[in-house]
Amino acid sequence: MLFLSGVFLAFFLAFLLITKRNKSTADFLLSAWLLAIGLNLAGHYMLLTNQYTLYPSFIFFGFSLPLVYGPFLYLYIKRQTSPDPFSWKYLLHFVPLLVCNLLFLSFYMAPFEERVEIFGHHGREYKTEMFLKLYSIYLSGIVYVVLSFSALYRFRKNMVQHFSNTEKINFKWLLYLIIWIAVIWGLVLFTEQVNVIYGAVTIFILWLGYFGIKQVQVFNQSTSVLAGNPVNSDLIFENNNEEEPLVLVEKKYQKSTLTEENIDDIHLRLMNLLDDEKPFINPNLTLNELSTMLNIHPNYLSQVINSKEGKNFYELINEKRIEEFLNRISKPESRQYTLLSIAFECGFNSKTSFNRNFKKYTGVTPSEYQKTP
Repeated sequence: MLFLSGVFLAFFLAFLLITKRNKSTADFLLSAWLLAIGLNLAGHYMLLTNQYTLYPSFIFFGFSLPLVYGPFLYLYIKRQTSPDPFSWKYLLHFVPLLVCNLLFLSFYMAPFEERVEIFGHHGREYKTEMFLKLYSIYLSGIVYVVLSFSALYRFRKNMVQHFSNTEKINFKWLLYLIIWIAVIWGLVLFTEQVNVIYGAVTIFILWLGYFGIKQVQVFNQSTSVLAGNPVNSDLIFENNNEEEPLVLVEKKYQKSTLTEENIDDIHLRLMNLLDDEKPFINPNLTLNELSTMLNIHPNYLSQVINSKEGKNFYELINEKRIEEFLNRISKPESRQYTLLSIAFECGFNSKTSFNRNFKKYTGVTPSEYQKTP
């Protein structure tokens, strides 16, 4: 009954994603992943209940679907943390599933009675193919868990190139997805109890449904941190805002097609935009949004900021916020407001962020600055 409940919940969650408003590519990936898990669990349930005599091909195909768990996890992480558009080359991640099933093409083409008979003696006619499929699943799990952790780590490391406020950006949802798949693959590698493995998959679906709906609302709103909707959870990766050494910045943009003239032009437009329209008072301002205002690619804008200002996007925007703050508190009418309320009006979204950036820019805390004659 546990497996059957997992099947129904996987299909139900996939339905919620498909029917939600403002669907993203990440939503389609997650719904397809849930469908694959549901089909895989359904195949296992049918095998336990001896329904292989009715649906041998369906069950057999279902047992190859763990090959897409890793690709779907990795691509979902990528879509949630990368501004790059979806590319059809991503479909190459699913080639192992196609190859695996081509290995068993003779099974799918065999008469119905023969397929049932093959199930009856555990597919001994396909010993080599079964071995290759099993170890392909092992390898897929390991590789994609590592790739997913790496993608999330790289994004965490480069947050300051994309966001003007990082204090409320966290990755509990994405991090826990990776941990769950890592646990499941650990069971695949180190236990021969198939029911234990599928039991863990079912619990994962139950957790995904509860956590996704109750905690991060992934099934009814966008959770892409790049879309300006950071996940609201508890596990926050602190960012040290370390500057990249100039030599690394120069090396990073060696292949850029921007000329010095282009860079100077973009920089002038950027400074005019910041001074005239003050987009930095938006606490959720991102590099993507600012590049859209300037009608240039985010990578080019990042290069201009790094090379002309000698700082990253986070530092530039928060420096502008501090300048705006200092300008506002110098006016007599600001005395009726608290420093923190003015800071929030200038684009800061937390006291911690304001205090840290203020001291970095002025060398003193806001309270010390206020006492200065």
